[in-house]
Amino acid sequence: MSQYYAFYSETVEYTYYFFKTSNGFIYEVSFRPTPYLFETSYPFAENVFESVIKVIEKSSKTLVPFDKKVKRTIAEIFYHFFSDKQRIIVYICDTADTRHRARARKFGAWFEEFKHGQFVKVDATIDDYSDIVYLNSLILHTDNLHFVEIIDAFRKVTGGYSEDK
Repeated sequence: MSQYYAFYSETVEYTYYFFKTSNGFIYEVSFRPTPYLFETSYPFAENVFESVIKVIEKSSKTLVPFDKKVKRTIAEIFYHFFSDKQRIIVYICDTADTRHRARARKFGAWFEEFKHGQFVKVDATIDDYSDIVYLNSLILHTDNLHFVEIIDAFRKVTGGYSEDK
């Protein structure tokens, strides 16, 4: 029995991965090119992607139940996406429902469980004029050719960082 759900990918404008849970929930994990986050003069700008994880179809249940295969499936999708070690992911926790801190904690715990010494996550916060705090993470492979330069550029964009993991 697999420890994660089967998934498939599509690349149209973005790269999308989809999987369906045993409870009937369908997840979408997308990776959207975002080279504009950093100056185009950086040699790694074309390898920057924003990641979005969302439930796109719910079963009759209103709340998404705990399912340990979901985090394992998302980890497998990230491993698959990072088969190109030069890719960089920026993850921004959605603030729309004010649950962004809970999302950041959950994603951080998942990252720690599945990083296997291959990945680094740098966290940052950005405060806007309306007192909303945006929680951001940069994820990159330890073998990325521009490792230090990427982290420095992320610090410049976010105005600093709170923690390296």
